[in-house]
Amino acid sequence: MGRTLAAELHTDEPRLRVTEGDARTALRTVVGRPVVSARARLRFGPGRTCEPVARLLDRAIVQAEGAGLDPGLLIVADGSVQAAEDIIRVRRRAHGNADWIRSPTCAIQIILRPAGLHATAGLDRPPAAGPLVPGPQPADLRAEPGAPGQAVAPGQAVAPGQAVAPGQAVAPGQAVAPGQAGVPAEGVPAEGFPAESADERVAAVCGALSDVIDPDLGVNIVDLGFVRAVAVEGRTAAITMTLTSAACPLTGVMENQIRAGLAPLGGIENFRIDWQWIPAWRPADITDGGREQLRAIGFTI
Repeated sequence: MGRTLAAELHTDEPRLRVTEGDARTALRTVVGRPVVSARARLRFGPGRTCEPVARLLDRAIVQAEGAGLDPGLLIVADGSVQAAEDIIRVRRRAHGNADWIRSPTCAIQIILRPAGLHATAGLDRPPAAGPLVPGPQPADLRAEPGAPGQAVAPGQAVAPGQAVAPGQAVAPGQAVAPGQAGVPAEGVPAEGFPAESADERVAAVCGALSDVIDPDLGVNIVDLGFVRAVAVEGRTAAITMTLTSAACPLTGVMENQIRAGLAPLGGIENFRIDWQWIPAWRPADITDGGREQLRAIGFTI
Protein backbone atom coordinates (compact mmCIF):
# COMPACT_ATOMS: atom_id res chain seq x y z
CA MET A 1 0.00 0.00 0.00
CA GLY A 2 1.61 3.22 -1.12
CA ARG A 3 1.54 6.41 0.85
CA THR A 4 2.40 9.94 -0.12
CA LEU A 5 5.09 11.66 1.93
CA ALA A 6 4.16 15.18 2.92
CA ALA A 7 5.73 18.02 4.89
CA GLU A 8 9.05 17.91 3.05
CA LEU A 9 10.65 21.35 2.92
CA HIS A 10 13.21 22.32 0.27
CA THR A 11 15.44 25.39 0.66
CA ASP A 12 17.52 26.38 -2.38
CA GLU A 13 20.24 28.93 -3.01
CA PRO A 14 21.57 29.12 -6.60
CA ARG A 15 24.77 31.05 -5.78
CA LEU A 16 25.89 30.66 -2.19
CA ARG A 17 29.29 32.27 -1.63
CA VAL A 18 31.19 29.19 -0.44
CA THR A 19 33.39 26.65 -2.20
CA GLU A 20 31.81 23.42 -3.39
CA GLY A 21 34.14 21.36 -1.18
CA ASP A 22 33.32 23.34 1.97
CA ALA A 23 29.59 23.13 1.26
CA ARG A 24 29.74 19.34 0.78
CA THR A 25 31.71 18.94 4.00
CA ALA A 26 29.18 21.06 5.86
CA LEU A 27 26.23 19.03 4.55
CA ARG A 28 27.88 15.71 5.38
CA THR A 29 28.38 17.02 8.90
CA VAL A 30 24.71 17.87 9.52
CA VAL A 31 22.66 15.39 7.48
CA GLY A 32 20.58 13.37 9.94
CA ARG A 33 20.79 16.04 12.69
CA PRO A 34 17.93 18.17 14.01
CA VAL A 35 17.99 21.40 12.03
CA VAL A 36 18.37 23.67 15.09
CA SER A 37 21.39 21.80 16.43
CA ALA A 38 22.77 21.47 12.88
CA ARG A 39 22.73 25.26 12.52
CA ALA A 40 24.53 25.66 15.87
CA ARG A 41 27.09 23.02 14.86
CA LEU A 42 27.96 24.86 11.64
CA ARG A 43 28.05 28.26 13.35
CA PHE A 44 29.86 27.54 16.61
CA GLY A 45 31.48 24.11 16.24
CA PRO A 46 32.99 21.98 17.63
CA GLY A 47 35.14 21.32 14.60
CA ARG A 48 34.96 23.02 11.24
CA THR A 49 32.29 25.70 10.90
CA CYS A 50 30.58 27.03 7.77
CA GLU A 51 28.70 30.29 8.28
CA PRO A 52 27.23 30.50 4.72
CA VAL A 53 25.47 27.13 5.10
CA ALA A 54 24.44 28.07 8.66
CA ARG A 55 22.74 31.17 7.22
CA LEU A 56 20.95 28.98 4.69
CA LEU A 57 19.65 26.88 7.60
CA ASP A 58 18.46 30.16 9.19
CA ARG A 59 16.34 30.71 6.11
CA ALA A 60 15.09 27.11 6.14
CA ILE A 61 13.97 27.48 9.76
CA VAL A 62 12.10 30.70 8.94
CA GLN A 63 10.40 29.00 5.97
CA ALA A 64 9.42 26.05 8.17
CA GLU A 65 7.84 28.36 10.74
CA GLY A 66 6.00 30.18 7.96
CA ALA A 67 4.64 26.84 6.75
CA GLY A 68 3.34 26.02 10.24
CA LEU A 69 6.07 23.46 11.02
CA ASP A 70 7.91 23.28 14.33
CA PRO A 71 11.68 23.58 13.57
CA GLY A 72 12.43 21.63 16.74
CA LEU A 73 10.90 18.55 15.12
CA LEU A 74 12.68 18.82 11.77
CA ILE A 75 15.72 16.87 10.59
CA VAL A 76 18.22 17.82 7.87
CA ALA A 77 17.30 14.81 5.74
CA ASP A 78 19.28 15.35 2.54
CA GLY A 79 20.83 17.94 0.27
CA SER A 80 22.79 18.56 -2.89
CA VAL A 81 25.70 20.76 -3.92
CA GLN A 82 26.89 21.80 -7.38
CA ALA A 83 29.57 24.29 -8.36
CA ALA A 84 28.17 27.56 -9.73
CA GLU A 85 29.70 30.54 -11.52
CA ASP A 86 32.22 32.63 -9.62
CA ILE A 87 31.24 36.11 -8.52
CA ILE A 88 33.70 38.49 -10.18
CA ARG A 89 34.24 42.00 -8.90
CA VAL A 90 36.58 44.80 -9.85
CA ARG A 91 38.62 46.60 -7.21
CA ARG A 92 39.82 49.94 -8.55
CA ARG A 93 43.26 51.13 -7.54
CA ALA A 94 45.28 54.28 -8.04
CA HIS A 95 46.56 55.47 -11.44
CA GLY A 96 43.79 53.77 -13.38
CA ASN A 97 44.77 50.23 -12.31
CA ALA A 98 42.26 47.63 -11.18
CA ASP A 99 42.21 44.07 -9.85
CA TRP A 100 39.77 41.26 -10.53
CA ILE A 101 38.43 39.57 -7.42
CA ARG A 102 36.84 36.13 -7.91
CA SER A 103 34.67 34.55 -5.21
CA PRO A 104 33.63 30.88 -5.71
CA THR A 105 29.96 30.00 -5.34
CA CYS A 106 27.84 26.87 -5.44
CA ALA A 107 24.20 25.93 -5.91
CA ILE A 108 22.96 24.19 -2.77
CA GLN A 109 19.68 22.59 -1.77
CA ILE A 110 18.75 21.49 1.76
CA ILE A 111 15.82 19.15 2.45
CA LEU A 112 14.10 19.08 5.84
CA ARG A 113 11.63 16.46 7.05
CA PRO A 114 9.88 15.78 10.36
CA ALA A 115 11.96 13.41 12.48
CA GLY A 116 9.52 10.48 12.32
CA LEU A 117 8.99 10.91 8.60
CA HIS A 118 12.74 11.00 8.00
CA ALA A 119 13.19 7.73 9.89
CA THR A 120 10.60 5.86 7.79
CA ALA A 121 11.00 7.59 4.44
CA GLY A 122 13.14 4.80 3.03
CA LEU A 123 10.25 2.33 3.53
CA ASP A 124 7.79 4.38 1.54
CA ARG A 125 9.81 5.51 -1.47
CA PRO A 126 11.60 3.53 -4.17
CA PRO A 127 15.35 3.51 -3.60
CA ALA A 128 17.13 6.47 -5.11
CA ALA A 129 19.96 6.07 -7.59
CA GLY A 130 22.40 7.40 -5.01
CA PRO A 131 22.80 9.96 -2.25
CA LEU A 132 22.91 13.62 -3.16
CA VAL A 133 25.58 14.19 -0.56
CA PRO A 134 28.43 11.64 -0.76
CA GLY A 135 29.11 10.00 2.57
CA PRO A 136 29.13 6.67 4.40
CA GLN A 137 26.08 4.61 3.64
CA PRO A 138 24.64 1.91 5.91
CA ALA A 139 26.40 -0.79 3.87
CA ASP A 140 29.72 0.90 4.57
CA LEU A 141 29.18 0.54 8.31
CA ARG A 142 28.76 -3.23 8.24
CA ALA A 143 31.57 -5.73 8.29
CA GLU A 144 32.68 -7.28 5.03
CA PRO A 145 30.40 -10.19 4.11
CA GLY A 146 31.97 -13.45 5.16
CA ALA A 147 30.03 -16.58 5.94
CA PRO A 148 26.33 -15.71 5.97
CA GLY A 149 24.29 -17.47 8.62
CA GLN A 150 27.27 -18.38 10.82
CA ALA A 151 26.08 -16.38 13.79
CA VAL A 152 27.49 -17.45 17.15
CA ALA A 153 24.64 -18.24 19.50
CA PRO A 154 24.37 -16.48 22.87
CA GLY A 155 26.50 -18.28 25.44
CA GLN A 156 28.39 -20.29 22.83
CA ALA A 157 32.08 -20.58 23.73
CA VAL A 158 34.80 -19.66 21.28
CA ALA A 159 38.00 -21.63 21.79
CA PRO A 160 41.26 -19.68 22.14
CA GLY A 161 42.76 -19.15 18.71
CA GLN A 162 39.52 -20.05 16.94
CA ALA A 163 38.90 -17.77 13.98
CA VAL A 164 35.70 -15.82 13.68
CA ALA A 165 34.82 -15.37 10.02
CA PRO A 166 34.24 -11.84 8.67
CA GLY A 167 30.61 -10.96 9.13
CA GLN A 168 30.13 -13.61 11.82
CA ALA A 169 28.21 -12.28 14.82
CA VAL A 170 29.64 -12.53 18.34
CA ALA A 171 27.16 -12.50 21.23
CA PRO A 172 27.55 -9.88 23.98
CA GLY A 173 29.86 -11.12 26.74
CA GLN A 174 31.24 -13.94 24.61
CA ALA A 175 34.96 -14.56 25.02
CA VAL A 176 36.96 -13.81 21.89
CA ALA A 177 40.63 -14.57 21.48
CA PRO A 178 43.14 -11.88 20.39
CA GLY A 179 43.01 -11.40 16.65
CA GLN A 180 39.30 -12.20 16.49
CA ALA A 181 36.49 -9.71 15.98
CA GLY A 182 36.47 -6.96 18.60
CA VAL A 183 39.98 -7.68 19.96
CA PRO A 184 42.88 -6.12 18.08
CA ALA A 185 45.86 -8.37 17.54
CA GLU A 186 49.39 -7.10 17.88
CA GLY A 187 50.09 -4.47 15.21
CA VAL A 188 46.39 -3.86 14.53
CA PRO A 189 45.06 -0.38 15.40
CA ALA A 190 42.95 -0.26 18.57
CA GLU A 191 39.29 0.71 18.49
CA GLY A 192 38.84 4.40 17.76
CA PHE A 193 42.20 4.65 16.00
CA PRO A 194 41.71 4.82 12.22
CA ALA A 195 43.51 2.17 10.20
CA GLU A 196 45.16 4.76 8.00
CA SER A 197 48.72 5.06 6.84
CA ALA A 198 50.98 7.69 8.37
CA ASP A 199 50.81 9.67 5.13
CA GLU A 200 47.00 9.74 5.26
CA ARG A 201 47.02 10.99 8.85
CA VAL A 202 49.59 13.66 7.99
CA ALA A 203 47.42 14.73 5.03
CA ALA A 204 44.38 14.95 7.34
CA VAL A 205 46.32 17.16 9.77
CA CYS A 206 47.51 19.40 6.91
CA GLY A 207 43.92 19.70 5.69
CA ALA A 208 42.78 20.79 9.15
CA LEU A 209 45.62 23.34 9.35
CA SER A 210 44.45 24.79 6.02
CA ASP A 211 41.32 25.95 7.84
CA VAL A 212 43.28 27.88 10.49
CA ILE A 213 43.19 31.56 9.49
CA ASP A 214 45.77 34.13 10.55
CA PRO A 215 43.63 36.83 12.22
CA ASP A 216 45.85 39.67 10.98
CA LEU A 217 46.29 38.63 7.34
CA GLY A 218 43.02 36.76 6.74
CA VAL A 219 44.72 33.81 4.95
CA ASN A 220 45.27 30.27 6.21
CA ILE A 221 48.58 29.45 7.87
CA VAL A 222 49.53 26.79 5.29
CA ASP A 223 49.30 29.15 2.31
CA LEU A 224 51.14 31.82 4.30
CA GLY A 225 54.08 29.43 4.63
CA PHE A 226 53.91 29.28 8.43
CA VAL A 227 53.69 25.46 8.52
CA ARG A 228 57.10 23.98 7.75
CA ALA A 229 56.62 20.30 8.63
CA VAL A 230 53.95 17.94 9.94
CA ALA A 231 54.47 14.49 11.46
CA VAL A 232 52.23 12.10 13.37
CA GLU A 233 53.81 10.32 16.34
CA GLY A 234 51.31 7.77 17.63
CA ARG A 235 48.27 9.84 18.57
CA THR A 236 50.16 13.15 18.62
CA ALA A 237 50.48 15.58 15.70
CA ALA A 238 53.90 17.25 15.70
CA ILE A 239 53.77 20.57 13.81
CA THR A 240 56.84 22.63 13.01
CA MET A 241 55.85 26.22 12.30
CA THR A 242 56.91 29.82 12.35
CA LEU A 243 55.30 33.26 12.23
CA THR A 244 56.26 36.57 10.73
CA SER A 245 58.32 37.34 13.84
CA ALA A 246 59.37 35.63 17.04
CA ALA A 247 57.83 38.60 18.87
CA CYS A 248 54.41 38.00 17.28
CA PRO A 249 51.74 38.03 20.04
CA LEU A 250 49.48 35.56 18.21
CA THR A 251 51.19 32.30 19.19
CA GLY A 252 48.51 31.55 21.83
CA VAL A 253 45.71 32.40 19.41
CA MET A 254 47.22 30.08 16.79
CA GLU A 255 47.52 27.22 19.26
CA ASN A 256 43.85 27.55 20.25
CA GLN A 257 42.72 27.59 16.60
CA ILE A 258 44.87 24.54 15.81
CA ARG A 259 43.47 22.69 18.83
CA ALA A 260 39.91 23.34 17.57
CA GLY A 261 40.82 22.34 14.02
CA LEU A 262 42.41 19.02 15.02
CA ALA A 263 39.66 18.05 17.49
CA PRO A 264 37.41 16.29 14.90
CA LEU A 265 40.24 14.11 13.54
CA GLY A 266 40.03 10.48 14.57
CA GLY A 267 43.19 9.05 16.07
CA ILE A 268 44.69 12.48 16.92
CA GLU A 269 44.37 13.15 20.65
CA ASN A 270 47.20 15.64 21.20
CA PHE A 271 49.36 18.01 19.26
CA ARG A 272 52.71 19.70 19.74
CA ILE A 273 53.96 22.87 18.06
CA ASP A 274 57.72 23.20 17.58
CA TRP A 275 58.28 26.89 16.89
CA GLN A 276 61.13 27.45 14.45
CA TRP A 277 62.44 30.99 14.10
CA ILE A 278 65.61 30.30 12.12
CA PRO A 279 65.55 30.69 9.18
CA ALA A 280 63.16 33.60 9.55
CA TRP A 281 59.90 33.67 7.65
CA ARG A 282 60.01 35.55 4.31
CA PRO A 283 57.24 36.69 1.95
CA ALA A 284 58.74 34.26 -0.56
CA ASP A 285 57.39 31.43 1.65
CA ILE A 286 53.80 32.34 0.69
CA THR A 287 52.25 29.93 -1.82
CA ASP A 288 50.77 31.11 -5.13
CA GLY A 289 47.31 30.51 -3.70
CA GLY A 290 48.17 32.59 -0.64
CA ARG A 291 49.38 35.46 -2.84
CA GLU A 292 46.13 35.40 -4.78
CA GLN A 293 44.13 35.52 -1.56
CA LEU A 294 46.19 38.42 -0.19
CA ARG A 295 45.73 40.38 -3.42
CA ALA A 296 41.98 39.78 -3.26
CA ILE A 297 41.93 41.17 0.28
CA GLY A 298 43.86 44.27 -0.80
CA PHE A 299 47.52 43.54 -0.10
CA THR A 300 50.12 44.40 -2.73
CA ILE A 301 52.50 41.47 -3.06
